[in-house]
Amino acid sequence: MAYKKYNCNWQAAWVFRRNKQPRGKVNTVKGVALSVFAFRKQSISYGSAGLITLLFAVLLLAACAGLPVRGSVGMQSIETRVDSEVARYYLGSYLAGERRDAALDERIERVYQNANGSLPDRYELKHLSDEFSVDFAALYLADQIAHISVNRRFRRAFDEAYEYARKAFPEGRVSLSSEYEVLVVPTYLYKRFFSVGADMAVPRAALKKAGLTCHFVETQDDGAVEANADIVAAAIRARAQSGRRLIILSASKSGPEVALALTKLVPAEARHVAAWINAMGALQGTPLLDDRLFPDLEIFMGKVDVAGTESMATLRSRRRFDSFRIPEHVLVVNYFGVPVVGSVSFLARTSYFPLRKYGPNDGTVLLPDMIFPGGVTLTELGSDHFMRRRPLDIVTVALAITVIDWLEHPDSELVQGPGS
Repeated sequence: MAYKKYNCNWQAAWVFRRNKQPRGKVNTVKGVALSVFAFRKQSISYGSAGLITLLFAVLLLAACAGLPVRGSVGMQSIETRVDSEVARYYLGSYLAGERRDAALDERIERVYQNANGSLPDRYELKHLSDEFSVDFAALYLADQIAHISVNRRFRRAFDEAYEYARKAFPEGRVSLSSEYEVLVVPTYLYKRFFSVGADMAVPRAALKKAGLTCHFVETQDDGAVEANADIVAAAIRARAQSGRRLIILSASKSGPEVALALTKLVPAEARHVAAWINAMGALQGTPLLDDRLFPDLEIFMGKVDVAGTESMATLRSRRRFDSFRIPEHVLVVNYFGVPVVGSVSFLARTSYFPLRKYGPNDGTVLLPDMIFPGGVTLTELGSDHFMRRRPLDIVTVALAITVIDWLEHPDSELVQGPGS
């Protein structure tokens, strides 16, 4: 099969610079996002009309980019656009069992054979991104995650819980066990970035409506991971005598804060911790800090403490990640999105494209860097770091239902722990 490039015939070329892509990859114009970052200050000075025009142009370009495809990965289906003919063939044909290109099929099969069932790390995914495309590498990771038996069982349980919550929760018919309580740890700049959910107000309200007691940990919204980890550790200790089993919910930057807090606690101090839901956890930092893309936030958020941003640089974060030791009895659930070029939201787009040079990412974090080893991993195909594809309240309640059921029935046929 001859693969051809797909080019958007976009007239407003001044908005971005086109990038030539080898091996039949689509011109996904990484320069769009870079241009937005580079010219954001200037655009603001031109007035709101100029900024709106620029943002509208980027939105239109986003709708144009990519090749249309429909397919399934694991138990998830998606209709979207991808960055290359290879990614389109992989999602639309190969994963559906339709093998129509012997040469390409052989290359893809070799990738699976070399993996031997293990999940690819960031270096392997970068290699696959260069050999095939970034979207191919992202979809391949999602497929490998879905093939792990414990993840498949958790996915099935979650999907059933989601369908139940979708109907019952709006009617107030979900009532979760009073034997559990939830510790909610907000993410970066939650006191200023609440409009996109950094304060986790929606999950908190949903869990309370479902009958769970929630405790909010007031961390420093721009503080260093290490300083916030001490605050989280103190909050965990404070719940030790409550008589309830504790579920910890973190997101993005608060992921490594929770992991470090659990690492610092002695066994007796963490005995009441039953589970940790690591949502979009930036466990190994983000290259956005290495590439100095974060300072633009100060335009909208005001001055931020450099200690907080420096603590999320990848070198420091990866060293910290190597020190994490989560108590064996704690169920860890890794939950994150796996986007492709056609599914990235506008909120994530300006950082997603610059990060593509490192491989698959969700617009803030590299995909494999959100996985804590030994845990259950649940992905949302097509979602990015802001997880806007499904109602967040329903997803939160479904996750809580699934986690509690998993903990309560560790020996059942369909619901088993991560060590099974």
